[in-house]
Amino acid sequence: MIILPRRCWLFVLIFLFSLGGYAQVPTEILFTGSYKQAPLTQVLEEIQAKTPVRFYFKPEWVTNLKVTQSFEREKVTAVVEALLENTDLEAAWYHNYAVMLFPSAAHHPAIVYKDNEGKPLNRLLFGLPKNAQEDKKVVLRGKVTSAKTGEPVVGATVSVPSLAIGDQTDANGEYRLLLPMGEHLVSYKSIELLPEERQVGLYAAGTLNLQLYQSVVALNEVEVRADGMNDRNVNSAQLGMNKLNIGVIRKMPTFMGEVDVVKSVLLLPGVSSVGEGSAGFNVRGGGSDQNLLLMGQIPIYNPSHLFGFFSVFNPDVVKDLTFYRGGIPPKYGGRLSSVLEVQQKEGQNTKLKGNGGVGPITSRLALEGPLFSPKTTFLVAGRASYPNWVLHSLKDKQLSQTHAAFYDGNANVTHIFSPKDKTSFNSYLSHDSFGFTQDSIYSWQNIGASLKHTHSFSEQLVGSLSGVFSKYRFGIQDQDSTNASKFSNGIWSASIKAEGNYDARQHQLGFGAEGSYHTFQPGKLEPASANSGVNPITLTQNQAIEGGIFASDEYTITPQWTVMLGLRYSFYQNRGPGPVYVYAPGQPKQERTITDTLSYGSGEGIAFYHGLEPRVSVKYSITEVNSIKAGYQRMRQYLHLISGAMAVAPIDFWQTSNTHLKPQVADQWSIGYFHNFSGNSIEFSVEPYYKRIQNQLDYKEGAELWLNPTIEADLLPGKGRTYGVEVQLAKKQGDLTGWASYTYSRSEIQVNGTFPEEQVNKGAFYPTNYDKPHTVSIVAAYQLTKRLAFTSNFIYSSGRPTTAPIGLYMVGGVEVPVYGDRNQARIPDYHRLDLSMSIEPNHRKDKKWEGRWSVSVYNVYGRQNAYSVFFRRDVGAPPQGYKLSVVGVPLPSITYDFKF
Repeated sequence: MIILPRRCWLFVLIFLFSLGGYAQVPTEILFTGSYKQAPLTQVLEEIQAKTPVRFYFKPEWVTNLKVTQSFEREKVTAVVEALLENTDLEAAWYHNYAVMLFPSAAHHPAIVYKDNEGKPLNRLLFGLPKNAQEDKKVVLRGKVTSAKTGEPVVGATVSVPSLAIGDQTDANGEYRLLLPMGEHLVSYKSIELLPEERQVGLYAAGTLNLQLYQSVVALNEVEVRADGMNDRNVNSAQLGMNKLNIGVIRKMPTFMGEVDVVKSVLLLPGVSSVGEGSAGFNVRGGGSDQNLLLMGQIPIYNPSHLFGFFSVFNPDVVKDLTFYRGGIPPKYGGRLSSVLEVQQKEGQNTKLKGNGGVGPITSRLALEGPLFSPKTTFLVAGRASYPNWVLHSLKDKQLSQTHAAFYDGNANVTHIFSPKDKTSFNSYLSHDSFGFTQDSIYSWQNIGASLKHTHSFSEQLVGSLSGVFSKYRFGIQDQDSTNASKFSNGIWSASIKAEGNYDARQHQLGFGAEGSYHTFQPGKLEPASANSGVNPITLTQNQAIEGGIFASDEYTITPQWTVMLGLRYSFYQNRGPGPVYVYAPGQPKQERTITDTLSYGSGEGIAFYHGLEPRVSVKYSITEVNSIKAGYQRMRQYLHLISGAMAVAPIDFWQTSNTHLKPQVADQWSIGYFHNFSGNSIEFSVEPYYKRIQNQLDYKEGAELWLNPTIEADLLPGKGRTYGVEVQLAKKQGDLTGWASYTYSRSEIQVNGTFPEEQVNKGAFYPTNYDKPHTVSIVAAYQLTKRLAFTSNFIYSSGRPTTAPIGLYMVGGVEVPVYGDRNQARIPDYHRLDLSMSIEPNHRKDKKWEGRWSVSVYNVYGRQNAYSVFFRRDVGAPPQGYKLSVVGVPLPSITYDFKF
């Protein structure tokens, strides 16, 4: 028996493998022996003493193995097979009488070769070469994590270049490759991390987990791609999807030093905003409420801090984001325009670590690490603001009396029960307060939590079960002595979702079901003191259940043809208790035309809606570097945001679909051409689209939205249409990286009711409040040195529509303006340049503290962009237009980010 010392192990392995092609198994050698609970090492020593056979293995592989067997002149090959029958070892014969003992691939992920110093080499063996079968394929799977943080690396490329086979790591950092048996060089690459390679002898299914280290030179920092593969934008059937890594987002210029996920989305094609200080964003001409925002799995109903200047997503807990504006998978539903899913980080499992930052307006801190054991990890993060010192220093008297603040917190706990089972708990809390004076305080709050368990049934089938809770509440507190009052509105929801994914080689199958329960509070006003003259008003709460079942299949028909098929069936029921008003037939809906009131009891169904939502996209590859894609999708939206403003505002409220308000339904068609240049380092795409919307809401002239019990009488359903084209050119490699995009987009609505009061602009199509025909975005990053980088953003967009006065008339001696048709005028165009510089730390693997400085200037040339316009008439002159600018000066900031 030969127990290999560390310094000889590598030499013997190389020698034996070099002779592997000439392996012979002795057939005539016989062996006799009888054993009872004898150590396996003793038996092997006796075989070596009585025969010319020699064994090679590591001592830890045979520790505690006992033998109770008898052999009487049996062939030594049969003896070795019998000895290993109930163990985790396999035997391979080399050059007549040399026997290698290996851990079985079914019990050990791989054999790791080491050099003379004991360091792992880049070669691993799964199974034995003697078991190789021509034309048979096996699975290599594993997980890619960051060596620095221990977190899963999402979107990493794992490929075998010689076979042109690859995969992208998922949200858990996991990958799966189906490869023929044999020797393969596997490549691992990811943004900001050093690439790695492993030489793999794959003769059985195996698991290869890998850690990637931080790159000293941070190239490709502003990369925008549809997937982790270099040519995935050409070869995937997915339309209208982008992924952004948090490293990309951190490099972008910031507003007052705060990294912002939502503002990074505004730089993507097809996305716009009505202006600075607006909370939401508009996608392909859709409203702000038509976007589904998910923090993990938690829906966010108001994504803003400080009325839209900051978003609710803390960059310290963000791993990456996936943004769909077309080709939305059927597992998502409930919104018409887009899905923004922000993936949160999980705590790393090696040791306690932290990171944070200090800026002129906000500071933040995050801690993560193992909780009691490496199988349980946690992450907690908090962020707080202190903008009052800036507001109080302003010369404007009204602004100097303004006070504002926000804070938010995230907590995550993840426990791995086994390689097949994992449970994660996520929670979120945020709070804002704002006031122009000390008398009136505006406040709003988001609360959310989710619990998800994931189970791997097999290598092909993975399933998950999730429970989610989310609540949004807005309030106004008026402390005036005579009219002290408290106002509130909000929405809360609870949901459960089961989802599965099955990998059937050419077919990637997904399926699942979900259900939600919603409660809407449209408004409640109550006196805040005994002396208040305010009369209490409470609008009836609305309840609803929403659900859906879905299935999808990504079918690779040939290398040229791929099709993604999806189908979702959704349903919605508005439920009691509550009243439903009956309006007189043949008359417009008004409070005075109510003829009856129907009362429904608790849980009683009021209105029921349902329907199919097909999704399909097809890809045809013209060559290896260019392709054509086409797609269609139908979406249904059962929740409506009632807003008198052009963007999401805290005073807005969510309203259920009911007897009078039907759900919105959108059908979208798109086609695209995709082309890569210079070895996939430059990507070009052009994607036209057309969308048709049913039951899109607008408002009557003079609509009353505040505490209105008959709100449906002031809402007008219409037909919407949006159309346009998105063009993008992205450079992904080199010292200079970035992208430029141009979007032409039109958004129009037609409100043509039965009565004149229910028509807008005489029933003709007119621009929506967020119609912005032209949008240009340019993002560029230049890596000057290993640690010094510069980034710039430039944005241009057409001015949004507004309604302008066209004359005056006299009523009782008072001049009253006459307004023209709705949204036939426009505010001035918007454009802005931002610059930033970042100084990176060196990336030594053993560094205990890292600091990073970022200096940025928002609105470099001080453009006074108009958020809105108003009209005022001076005596003896016609009405004049004036614009309101929220940020009209350059705003410099400096931020210090740190890790430990």
